[in-house]
Amino acid sequence: MSARWKEITLSSGRKVKIKELSIDEMDDCKDVARIIFDGSNLKSITGVNKAKTNWLRKGVYGGDFDSWKGGDGSQVPDSALKELSPEESDELMTKVQETQSLGEFKSSSMS
Repeated sequence: MSARWKEITLSSGRKVKIKELSIDEMDDCKDVARIIFDGSNLKSITGVNKAKTNWLRKGVYGGDFDSWKGGDGSQVPDSALKELSPEESDELMTKVQETQSLGEFKSSSMS
């Protein structure tokens, strides 16, 4: 079965393909960050950067990268992730999450 994906455009103009994730893949991404409370007070948050990288590696299918085009099922390499500015990286992680949770892949306009 081939991956279902949706092309989005980041505010920078970069086009990126986001793939549909399984429930298990989404759970893996959600379980990386840890929020620790001391009673009712927030004590610490860890794993935020690992969580972002996990969402990007699992959710990006291809796009406008110099070092990688994707679309073949290969995992996003470090070289492609390093091409993203911090703003693009944050925006793309949010788009990957929103696309999964909003049921975007029920649309008939999918490739």
